[in-house]
Amino acid sequence: MIYIKFIEQLKKIKFIRRMALQKKISFEFPIRLNIEPTNYCNLSCSMCPRELNRPFGYMDFNLFQKIIDESILYGKRFIITLNKDGEPLLHPELPRMVQYAKDNKAAYKINFYSNGILLTEEKSEELIKSGLDTIHISIDAFTRETYRKIKNSQKIEVVEENVKRLIELKKKLHSDTPLVIVKIIHTPDTQDEIKPFINKWKGIANFVEIGEYHTWDGTLTSQNLVEQSNVAQKTKRYPCTFLWYNPVILWDGRVTTCCVDYQGKGIVGDIKENTLAKIWQGDALQKVRKAHLEGRYDSILLCGKCQFWKCEVNLGKWLRMARLNR
Repeated sequence: MIYIKFIEQLKKIKFIRRMALQKKISFEFPIRLNIEPTNYCNLSCSMCPRELNRPFGYMDFNLFQKIIDESILYGKRFIITLNKDGEPLLHPELPRMVQYAKDNKAAYKINFYSNGILLTEEKSEELIKSGLDTIHISIDAFTRETYRKIKNSQKIEVVEENVKRLIELKKKLHSDTPLVIVKIIHTPDTQDEIKPFINKWKGIANFVEIGEYHTWDGTLTSQNLVEQSNVAQKTKRYPCTFLWYNPVILWDGRVTTCCVDYQGKGIVGDIKENTLAKIWQGDALQKVRKAHLEGRYDSILLCGKCQFWKCEVNLGKWLRMARLNR
């Protein structure tokens, strides 16, 4: 528990994060994994694209086992995140997935992001007993009105009670985990609610997370967010560090380069047909990395209009040197 809290604090310091990534990035196998239990969701949030062209479904547990079993051959991942586009609590075997990864010491931290609506007492107890390290609850609002506008739902009180019950259940079961992090995205709709949100939750949750809005492969959801994103684009572009440490495995086993690739445009392989190690070292991903290092972002369908790259530190110079030395 102390270790996880320490890491949550350190990752906010860019210099330390940069040094850690430079030391740990592996060209043999990724140091972090995003695994998508499902892309179904029970909400339709204003900041999330939900008109998916790719199929909807649930990851088969045997496929999940295959991923974890290969991963442990290369040691412990730093983090395994069990979600992408959907609501992970919709997967009936999510606690079993967490338990399998924990029992096999697959990562230092197992976590996922949830809207919290389905965090019932039964599910909360299952997750606590599974060994889940961290859960991020995306509440995204302070008031009922803003929540309804952003989440297209009127269940803010349900979510808040679910979070508080989870925290109480941890105490009842004498468990330090999962670490409970409540989150709000900074948008024009929420900018006046950030401070009261922090004040409300800082004495209840383990951490309060303020997320910056980003586009999904350049896809925007409202005029307000278009304007906000245009301002953010003034940052000079650099290679996307995620390409070197964080692949995403979709529910059907296909592997994409990016956690904001909601349409599956950046597919570089399929776990059902190949190992993740071969995909990680394969030509398809190397082509994308090479384009980034050479500044040819528009040559990659997924990357041309993306803004997610700025959510991670700039390792461009170091990655170019590493490429020359290999």
